[in-house]
Amino acid sequence: MIAFLQGVLAAKLADRVEVDVNGVGYEIFVSQKTLQAVPAVGKGVTLKTYLHVREDTQQLFGFLKDSEKQAFLMALSVSGVGPKAAMNMLSTYSPEAFFEAILRNDLGGLKSIPGIGQKTAQHLVLELKDKVTKMMGAGVLNEESVLGSESKALSDALQAMMALGYSAVESRRAVLSSMQALGDKATVEEVLRASLKSVVG
Repeated sequence: MIAFLQGVLAAKLADRVEVDVNGVGYEIFVSQKTLQAVPAVGKGVTLKTYLHVREDTQQLFGFLKDSEKQAFLMALSVSGVGPKAAMNMLSTYSPEAFFEAILRNDLGGLKSIPGIGQKTAQHLVLELKDKVTKMMGAGVLNEESVLGSESKALSDALQAMMALGYSAVESRRAVLSSMQALGDKATVEEVLRASLKSVVG
């Protein structure tokens, strides 16, 4: 794994840079924010990197800060989010703003990221909220204080499912599925009823 690259910036392109490291040119995909922040061509640059490997290709993604790489990897871990969408996230949000959007269940803001729709935005919130909470050292958060009003049914139904003994993963999957089927206007009782029905079968 390539942790970082240090060299001379050889080129700036629309969505990537080229870095000359001792005579070897590396193509590194970056966010628009990073593209604007890197030094001029011919200057020295250091980028944290992530190597994305698929059967047909290998791509390097670059970041100026550890927090950017961390946010990218967290987004990439969510089902339905590929490296391009994760990089679009960093073009839209700073890492801190992205984590705040997750905690506040800001589906509208998350949907503004190119490549992220309603379903994937919900997955981002449900799959990352616990990780972000632990990472920020906030302990157990008051759901009402950090979530928007539209998410209160989702939050309450999730807590009720876990109180009934279902695991966090199982509860999140059932509640997310029910919310997608019923819509954001569903009541807590409706979401909980549908969620229980889905896990009981």
